[in-house]
Amino acid sequence: MPPRPEAPRCLPGVMLNYPQRQFRFGALTVNGQLDRENPLYSAGFTLTVKATELKEDRSPSDATVMTTFTILLIDRNDNAPKFNSSEYRLHITELAQVGFALPLFIQAEDKDEGVNSMFQVFLTGNNSEYFTISPTAVQGRADIRMRVAVPLDFENIRSYSFSLFANESMSDHVGFARIFIELINENDNRPIFSKPLYNISLPENTPPGTSLLRILVCNTETEGVISVWTAGFDNHCHANTRAAIIGALMGLSLTWERGSKGGRQASREKSVLREICRGEGRQRRKRRSSGCREEKQAADTFQFGPSTDCRATQVKLYYNSFSSRDPSAATQQAACQCAATDGDAGTFGIVRYYFSDEPDQFSVDDETGWVILRAALDYELMRRFTLTILARDGGGEETTGRIRVNVLDVNDNAPLFQKEAYVGSLRENEQAVQPVARVRATDDDSPPNNFLTYTITSASAFLSYFSIVMVEGYAVISVTRPLDYEQVPKGMVYLTVMAKDGGNPALNSTVPVTVEVIDENDNPPEFSKPSYIVKIPENIIAGATVLLVNATDLDASREFGQASLIYSLEGSSQFRLNSRSGEITTTALLDRELKSEYILIVRAVDGGVGPQQKTGIATVNITILDINDNVPMWSEDPYHTNVVEMSPINTDVISVLAVDPDNGLNGTVRYSISPENPFYTISSSTGKIRTSGLTLDRESSNPRDAVLMRTIIISAVDRGTPPLHASASTTVFVNLLDLNDNDPTFLNLPFVAEVPEGLPIGSSVFKVQVEDPDEDKNGLITMALQMGMPRLDFVLNTSTGVLSSMAVLDREQIGQYHLRIIAFDAGKFPRTSTSTLTESVPRDHIVSRLSCSDNDAGLNAELSYFITGGNQDGKFSVGFRDGVVRTVVGLDRETQAAYTLVVEAIDNGPAGSRRTGTATVFVEVQDVNDNRPIFLQNSYETSILESVTQGTSILQVQATDADQGENGGVLYRILTGNSNSLFSIDRQSGLLTRGRRALDRETSSSHVLEVEAYNSDEGSMRSFVRVIIYVDDANDEAPVFTQQQYNRLGLRETAGVGTSVIVVRATDPDTGDGGAVAYALVTGSDRKFEVDVSTGLVTTVDYLDYETKTTYLMNVSVTDQAPPFHKGFCTVYVTLLNELDEAVAFLSAGYEVSLGENIATGTEVTQVQAQSADNLNQLTYRFDPDTSPSALALFKIDSVTGRITVTGLLDREKAICTP
Repeated sequence: MPPRPEAPRCLPGVMLNYPQRQFRFGALTVNGQLDRENPLYSAGFTLTVKATELKEDRSPSDATVMTTFTILLIDRNDNAPKFNSSEYRLHITELAQVGFALPLFIQAEDKDEGVNSMFQVFLTGNNSEYFTISPTAVQGRADIRMRVAVPLDFENIRSYSFSLFANESMSDHVGFARIFIELINENDNRPIFSKPLYNISLPENTPPGTSLLRILVCNTETEGVISVWTAGFDNHCHANTRAAIIGALMGLSLTWERGSKGGRQASREKSVLREICRGEGRQRRKRRSSGCREEKQAADTFQFGPSTDCRATQVKLYYNSFSSRDPSAATQQAACQCAATDGDAGTFGIVRYYFSDEPDQFSVDDETGWVILRAALDYELMRRFTLTILARDGGGEETTGRIRVNVLDVNDNAPLFQKEAYVGSLRENEQAVQPVARVRATDDDSPPNNFLTYTITSASAFLSYFSIVMVEGYAVISVTRPLDYEQVPKGMVYLTVMAKDGGNPALNSTVPVTVEVIDENDNPPEFSKPSYIVKIPENIIAGATVLLVNATDLDASREFGQASLIYSLEGSSQFRLNSRSGEITTTALLDRELKSEYILIVRAVDGGVGPQQKTGIATVNITILDINDNVPMWSEDPYHTNVVEMSPINTDVISVLAVDPDNGLNGTVRYSISPENPFYTISSSTGKIRTSGLTLDRESSNPRDAVLMRTIIISAVDRGTPPLHASASTTVFVNLLDLNDNDPTFLNLPFVAEVPEGLPIGSSVFKVQVEDPDEDKNGLITMALQMGMPRLDFVLNTSTGVLSSMAVLDREQIGQYHLRIIAFDAGKFPRTSTSTLTESVPRDHIVSRLSCSDNDAGLNAELSYFITGGNQDGKFSVGFRDGVVRTVVGLDRETQAAYTLVVEAIDNGPAGSRRTGTATVFVEVQDVNDNRPIFLQNSYETSILESVTQGTSILQVQATDADQGENGGVLYRILTGNSNSLFSIDRQSGLLTRGRRALDRETSSSHVLEVEAYNSDEGSMRSFVRVIIYVDDANDEAPVFTQQQYNRLGLRETAGVGTSVIVVRATDPDTGDGGAVAYALVTGSDRKFEVDVSTGLVTTVDYLDYETKTTYLMNVSVTDQAPPFHKGFCTVYVTLLNELDEAVAFLSAGYEVSLGENIATGTEVTQVQAQSADNLNQLTYRFDPDTSPSALALFKIDSVTGRITVTGLLDREKAICTP
């Protein structure tokens, strides 16, 4: 560093301060702005400082000291980079090579120091990528060199404008400059044909001699447009005329444009264009012309004629495009689509055309350039010609071009199928789209004539089910919907497929395609009826035809269809089924009386195998019709019954039964009483015997009646044709039960006894005689002395009837006694008789004894008695002398209850002076219980539901009694037929109701009650009536299975769908819908079984597999068909029988064994083992038939164990065996 002067220099912004007061420190401060980039400050400062000691008066002393300071300025980044110019402009040739350095002086500088002066330089803007700069990283200052990065082309981009940036790390420190580069056009394109290749297409049937195209040469210096610049002329210089000629020849449109004028720029462009027009390339390359010779004199190039006042004029020729489908227009369409002429004068501007190799099919006019067809073309032999054409000007310069003639195909070939016919097949019912055939045709024509489309033009059936699409060059015919073999005639569909090319007009050809539909076993056999009902007579002979069942299988093939059906029969050995015809015949004689109905199960199995087999099932109900081959047989002989005497009409006596096992009329028995019996009737259909209404009197004295009442002879005959009679009649012996229907009868009425007075006590005075014809106790009579008037002085022996005195009789005290004697039997309801005056007294019964006195004596006192009033009907008489009033006839209170008699007593005085006395006798007829209660109906019948509740009214019986008071009161009770207290009757009203216990129609469907009407428990007046109650069914019973569990053991696992498994049966004692049952599977079937709702037949509905499940335990319900729908349940247990239906697999996929040669025969090599899911231990082993004979000679395998042993000598070297 150079020494600094001792005295400091005054620099702008710098001040040295020496403070006087701070003598101890001498602080140095900056008192102005420092700038390191200022050249004055950039080197720093060197300062010399002197310190002088002060005296006490603070004046300087000579004691001094000096020191030197060096101060360096540290840079701060306070300057942005800058270019030496804000704009750079340059003209360069377009021929500048890549890497060429542009002659530009570009300098960039950052005045900061160190890292603060580092910056990046880069280009940005449109087309800046055509150039590169270096360096791009600068520190401080650098010269920037710009080079060409990619080839330049004036014809593409004529000028470039972009920006140059210098960037520091700080965003606000940026340097910027603009660069403008203009390209100078150079003659860098030699004249060429307007196209490198002329492509022309023409139909192959174009006639020879046709002009194809005209070859014209052009110069495509810029954008395919011929630019003709004329220099030195101020008018069109005949260019307009020349362009018109060219345009007329080429069929092109032409535009004319005048170039710009004036200015230095225009002058430069003019000179450049002039150079281009001359083709000189600035004298750096050989001048060239398009389709013309090289010019030696630049003045001759593109010179159209003399002219003055040279100005630049540009002529642009634009060529049109043509399109036409007319082959005859191909010559115009194929003309060169650019046009140019050589503007040179004389022979140098004349261009002639030649083929490099003369082709056979084409020629070219050397003057006009027209290419002409010489020979016929064939697209199928040669589709393209490539010709080389030479354009040579008068100076000998040549330009080479190529013509490619594409022979256009004419649609002269029809499509041709590869086969004369195609055959395809598919299985019926395929769900997915299934390809059935692939067809292919070829067409020798070219696109688009050989573009083929395929269509199905016709089909024998189901055209809409087929589609055709292209797949990998083939037309694939597919079925889009499932086909049903049974709906396809004969299982064949005949299609016609047409291939049509793309020509206009189009050509086509067709081919037949036969599609075979393969039958699947998808239809089970179905019988013509699900159930056959047949009736045959029981006397049908063995071997007779019963029925011909017929099943149809909609599968149409012989394998699965009708021809494959086999019939089988289950149910009875009495019938046989022809397995092919379906004819059911008898195997033995039938007897309807042994079995009247057969239910057979008929199966039809088609030709399917295993799970594919289909089964149809029908039932055959065979009813055996009866013939009249059995006579009625009495169930009993003879019959004995008891009947109460005096039973009313239609009283049931007994029902006789003759059984005829025949059916219908043949088994209907008619009954009759033979000989006739007036006491009884019989129902001809039911055999019920009833009383006829004629009185049954057990005590009857008529001997014939007594026999008829006790013996009934019944005969029976059926209603067959001819009718068969029972082998003998049967006799019904009737035991007439005694009814206490006879009152004790006094035999010696009237009781009048004359007894002398004065008899001792105990003397017998009279014997009363009584009889009762009833039996046993009903006829056992007991007598009693009921009353005596005026005094009871007698006693009566109750059994003998002997009346004895109990006192000494004195006529003067009591001259007459009136005694009442009663006689009664010992019946349950005793009957009595009395000797007193009652309404039932007999004739001449003393009613009253009148006593009239006359104080006269003699004849005057003799009296006579007469009834003078109240006896109009003459029922009474009076004793003429004794005045005793007697009955003349029996009295009936119910006819007249009281009488008033007027009795006169007349003395026997002289005539005319006889005197009379009158007495009135009131006779009241007292009621006795002499009338039975009478029911209003002879019998009662009604119907009730068995489900009625206790106390429900059933019917009301009514009886009337003509008696009076208690004697006329009627009470009711049930005598017989109510042993289980099923009914009760109101004692007063006769209303019959349901009793304590419920009714059950299934136990008894009817009840016959005997109801009695009576007056009192002791009274004998009683009547009886029969009440028949029919019990109607109510659905009160649940159906019951005949077994709680049904077992089917060993059902084959390969049993087909529809196989019968077992029949479950249930009964319901109810009638009607309440007794009808329906079956249903509840649980456990796993959708493998179903039960017929009406028959209870359990069948399979899916395929079984022992390996999946071996047993099934199903719950079956049965329900009756009336509310409340009672149910019953049972179980069905099914076990499966394992069968060989699973694949066999070895335990190992392969076995490898190493053996030593010469081992002994019989040595075990290995043991192979296989297993099957069936696990039946029935596997056998053998060698595969394809095993080589040499190996079979060496080894053998045990068919049971799978052990492989050596049977021959092994020789490794010979690989043969020695037996």
